[in-house]
Amino acid sequence: MNTNDCLSKKKLIWSATPTPFLDDGSLDRGGVERLVERHVRLGASGLFVGGTCGEGGFMPDRQRAELVRLVKRAAGDSLHVAAHVSDTSAVRVAENIRAATDAGADSAVIAPPFMVADLCNRDFLRRYFLEPMEASALPVGIYVRPPLGKMELDLPLWDEVIAHPRVKFVKDSSGSVDCRDHFLKLKLRLPRLTLLTGHEFDVVAWAAEGYDGCLMGTGILNAGLIGRALDCLAAGDLAGANLWQERSNALLHDLFRKDISAWMSGLKYALRKLGAFASEFSHLSFPLTDDDRRRIDAALEREKDFL
Repeated sequence: MNTNDCLSKKKLIWSATPTPFLDDGSLDRGGVERLVERHVRLGASGLFVGGTCGEGGFMPDRQRAELVRLVKRAAGDSLHVAAHVSDTSAVRVAENIRAATDAGADSAVIAPPFMVADLCNRDFLRRYFLEPMEASALPVGIYVRPPLGKMELDLPLWDEVIAHPRVKFVKDSSGSVDCRDHFLKLKLRLPRLTLLTGHEFDVVAWAAEGYDGCLMGTGILNAGLIGRALDCLAAGDLAGANLWQERSNALLHDLFRKDISAWMSGLKYALRKLGAFASEFSHLSFPLTDDDRRRIDAALEREKDFL
């Protein structure tokens, strides 16, 4: 696709937000309010709540619904609130969509099923995605990820799922140029579709090719930097956009290490240091050393004007 065709439209920045917990694992209500304020200030227009970065799969159902309710109450109309509803079966996804609807979500996001990858033949997957959408009162986003195990999930099946009229947006974390080009062609046939890259380290390239923006698990920290990259792209300054992307990537590597082995711990530490989260509590156990903390402190100081 010609890059110039993609520059006139404002690109979207959505965040797959982490969840603020207190030390006992309960939700930090003040942290939710600060989370919303931070995203609005950094230029995000949508939040994906309770996804992988939000640790939704580790939370009790009731707590996940409470999180959606609190986020929507704090955000009002300032942010689109998309709730993670993925699960292990069609009936569980449908139940999660009903809970998200009751909690006030603006849309529901369905990713491939987890924990049962080797059992997912095409018929199972077709039912998993399509049956809940038929019953959904909410618009739906589809989260495209590389298939796990023996999961029979390929581009023709993605096409069938995404073609459902309930689907309004796609988060593409495939990392595949073939998938990207395929979905761009699909968008020509389905102009209602919004394409968001989930690859926070390469937002500019995908936006330049025609994606409508990004949905990043790091948006609570790097949305300001990526926003400037996308502003450069809109102005026709691809070189400038790439410089901002590189700057964002350097920040993320400082937070998580270059091999991303300190992902959640680095993220929660940074947010506590910035005063956004009261606690570093996480259901995950990523290591964090004193050297990591010193590196993160320096990165936060370096980029403080954009955080």
